[in-house]
This record gives sequence, C-alpha cells and structure tokens, in this order.
Amino acid sequence: MNWHCCVIAGLGIARSIEITSLPQLVAAFHSLVGLAAVMTCIAEYMIEYPHLADNEMGNMIKLVAYLGTYIGGVTFTGSLVAFGKLDGTG
Repeated sequence: MNWHCCVIAGLGIARSIEITSLPQLVAAFHSLVGLAAVMTCIAEYMIEYPHLADNEMGNMIKLVAYLGTYIGGVTFTGSLVAFGKLDGTG
C-alpha cells in the first residue's frame, strides 16, 4: 500500500468523525503505533534469529527486541483502554 492510499483513508476517517470524537480517534490511531512496534520487533527477531548465536551483539538484539515488544504491547493495550474510556464503552 503506498502513502496515497493512507492519505485517502485518513481523510475519509477524519471527515466522518465529529470534532468531539477526536480524542478517541487519536487513542485508536496511537494503538496502531504500539501494534506496529510489536510487529516490527517480532519480525526483526525472526529475521535475525539464525544469526544471533554467531553475532557478538546477539544478546543486545534480543534485549532490544524484547523491550520494543513489551513497550509496544503496553502502548497498544493502554491506548485501547484509553479509547474505551473516552468512548464510554470501557
């Protein structure tokens, strides 16, 4: 998907919400940032896994992947909780 599709999708979403619903939208989009961090760290670990034993920085790569996954997961779930509370469903 190129960036034009993202802009079009974002404009469509932005035009369909009311201004009073903006905090919920920000929380929902922020949860996607956390999910992207989790997916990126998991993918990086999967790509680097065969080389971790040979690489002198293998333990550092594992630590960074773990921390990124953990922080991204906290961001993802926290943003979903914030969305629910702001939307009145949580």
